[in-house]
Amino acid sequence: MPGAAEPALRVAFADIVNPRWTAGAHYYANLFSALRRLDDNRRPRIVLLLSPTKRNGSYHAYRDLADEVVEMPPVRAVLQHVHRAQRLLGATTTVGNRLGKLLGEHGIDVVFVPGAEFGGRVRIPLLGWIHDFQHKHHPELFSSGENRKRDERFERMAASCARIVLSSEDARRDYERFVPSFADKARVLRFVAQVPAGAYDTDPRWICGEYDLPERFIYLPNQFWVHKGHRLVIDALAELKSSRRDITVVCTGNPADHRDPLYFGELLARVSRFHLRDNFVVLGWVPQAHILHLMRQSVAVLQPSLFEGWSTTVEETKSVGKSIILSDISVHREQAPPSARYFEPTDAPALAEQLVAAYDSLSPGPDVAMEEAARAALPRRTREFAETFVGIARDAIAVRST
Repeated sequence: MPGAAEPALRVAFADIVNPRWTAGAHYYANLFSALRRLDDNRRPRIVLLLSPTKRNGSYHAYRDLADEVVEMPPVRAVLQHVHRAQRLLGATTTVGNRLGKLLGEHGIDVVFVPGAEFGGRVRIPLLGWIHDFQHKHHPELFSSGENRKRDERFERMAASCARIVLSSEDARRDYERFVPSFADKARVLRFVAQVPAGAYDTDPRWICGEYDLPERFIYLPNQFWVHKGHRLVIDALAELKSSRRDITVVCTGNPADHRDPLYFGELLARVSRFHLRDNFVVLGWVPQAHILHLMRQSVAVLQPSLFEGWSTTVEETKSVGKSIILSDISVHREQAPPSARYFEPTDAPALAEQLVAAYDSLSPGPDVAMEEAARAALPRRTREFAETFVGIARDAIAVRST
């Protein structure tokens, strides 16, 4: 008789809700969606660990893709409770036992942690996710205290986790450089953006009426953070204001950068100073479902960022099937989207040339050939993404069990 089927792997995902950083929620949504597409004998059970107080919009972006939700108090609260019991009652219960019990009760095999809060306190193997080392490449964008805290957090994660997940070979090189003592723990998981069902069912021109946009525009879907390149785009449009007033860049994304609260206002003032209000259009937050329609209707997508761990904008563009204009940084070359046009990320005239070239050679609306190729490639890319994650998870379990 054939042997009994192997029990499904039960992977817990620690809380990633952060209203200031929507990329984390999108990462979980893409990963969960990819895992659910695996065959039943390969697919892990997705167990979401969530504090009952954390239920905002970003949580709902991935909640329905989880198999289970386990409500547990924030890890810090657990630690405070145990330490208080130890001081007042002389209790011998360890922090690791308390956290391990909470996870063990739900049969968790491995925990994916985007932070260092679990430390080395549980025996269940941990997968630590480090999204990037931006603070090492652009320390000027962070306070000295934040730079120090990031270094300490990544070092704790590397010490306590069985494996460290990086989103690119570029990030792996940074990890090996900046956390060399634990270089052997690094594993690369390149995430793949998913396209919702029905995304191709309508002509995206309706989005122009929804937001009063011209039919032709370049689309820039980045949070308004200092390193994301919006200032360079404004300068490129200023270069063109006397010759190409027809070029419009439409921007969506979080308008607040907690590191520089004045930055968004300074960008708007720059737009007014250069008389570019009709050329640099800011929509701010828009529903996630509208982003793919804006991509499909655009002449091209634009990603001018100075630094990325693995760009969500690039991945969404690859998955939906659209031309893109990219800052020439190593991770963008690694992502290698089809039909990409590159420019030096600090060179406004070079970006201006690429904007003109895209406007003069590309049409607004769906690129049928690119969309067909993207749709054909997505199932394979999604499967590789999910299977790589499962392989890393099982590797972490094997390492911890030895």
